[in-house]
Amino acid sequence: MNKTTLCIGLGLAFGALAVAGTASAGTLYEDNGRTLGLDVSSMIGAFSASEDYLGEGGKDWQEGYLKATLTGSVQQGSGGRLYGGLGFVAVGTFGQGDAGGYTTGSERRVSVDDAFIGWQSPSGVLDLSFGRQMFQLGDGFLIAGDAISLGKGLEPLGVKVNRGGGYYLAGRKSFGNTAIARIDPEGPLRGDVFWLQSNNRFHQDTELAGVNLEYVSDEWGTAAFSYMKVLDVDKGAGLGIWDQRKGMNVYSVRGQGNAGVDNLFLSAEYVAQRGGSTDVKNHAYAWYAEAGWTFADVAWSPTLNFRHARFSGEDPSSAKNKAFDPLFFGLTRGLGTWFQGEVASNYAGPANSGNKLNRLELMVQPREDLTIGLQYWQFDRLGKGPEVAGREVDLFAFWEINDNFIFSPLIGVYKPRGSDVRAAQGNSKRNVYLQAVLMYFY
Repeated sequence: MNKTTLCIGLGLAFGALAVAGTASAGTLYEDNGRTLGLDVSSMIGAFSASEDYLGEGGKDWQEGYLKATLTGSVQQGSGGRLYGGLGFVAVGTFGQGDAGGYTTGSERRVSVDDAFIGWQSPSGVLDLSFGRQMFQLGDGFLIAGDAISLGKGLEPLGVKVNRGGGYYLAGRKSFGNTAIARIDPEGPLRGDVFWLQSNNRFHQDTELAGVNLEYVSDEWGTAAFSYMKVLDVDKGAGLGIWDQRKGMNVYSVRGQGNAGVDNLFLSAEYVAQRGGSTDVKNHAYAWYAEAGWTFADVAWSPTLNFRHARFSGEDPSSAKNKAFDPLFFGLTRGLGTWFQGEVASNYAGPANSGNKLNRLELMVQPREDLTIGLQYWQFDRLGKGPEVAGREVDLFAFWEINDNFIFSPLIGVYKPRGSDVRAAQGNSKRNVYLQAVLMYFY
């Protein structure tokens, strides 16, 4: 399977180590209700894959980003609080480019990533913000920023989606423009009303609006319902794979918490996609169910977690589009959410469309500053799209060197099984994947 077919069939994978939200800004100035802060984050990583998905026999490459954001606020007494931020990000890919072929190693770019203003009411019940900023819905199953950052790898095919590279580390997270209202009164109910505009050519400058309502219980967890509608896409832009989005309605029901049981973790979400402005209407779905248990009284406090997920796939015999659109999914609560499999999700496929999967994860903490994780993934086709079945095992660690630095090494072994992913790899060998990432937050 060539690269264009793989991209269309999988919807492409996003860079997988995007950290949700921002680190606490360091205070530069504070006086009489006025504050000025600086938030700095950076990642550098070295990557190696014994096989790639161009049939070239492997890749070695490096990525990095540096982001700095000035934040400020002014207390208006009984008039609430005004706040804002302005941030720049430098991203790049070096070496041979990534194993999926989305970067070449020659990408470099500096751009504005954050430029927003906001107002918060005196009681904190209402928060209004506008401009370039990050937005996340739930734990990122549908929306976790606009983090995809491709490079020049697809330009030989006539596809212009270069955003500066840094594909895996995904340093660019903000939407091009937003209007967000957050409502958080006393009691268990809270909500969001949002309008998001992507300025990412891969996403064909998708524009959408939605509402989110959550019931938050300290004892049980969070239950939520969300609705959004895709208002517009730039048809034919980029890879042209999201033309079907325009006019699509998206409904989501989700929950996450421990149901009042210590050491238990439960999480689930169901998404339905319907309708649209194109001749072929959308009729797709996705869901997952996840459960975990922490053995708190055992040495190293091991946590065992299992997830099953399904994402509907294309069906040529249907008059409707049944391929699930993963929208703006991202990483939020650890590796594997929602880039599922370091090799599979980022390079080989599948990427949350036309597949079903099982994941078994074991996490241990030998020391307070060290966490070690082991994940086993099983991928199979759902629907009649590309054959991208495979198996993957990932062993990784997070070492908190100090308050500012985190080091994360990883080794993954991926075994292709589906005919299309074997064709893209050029063989049926195991792909041994190595990465080492150093993170800095201030």
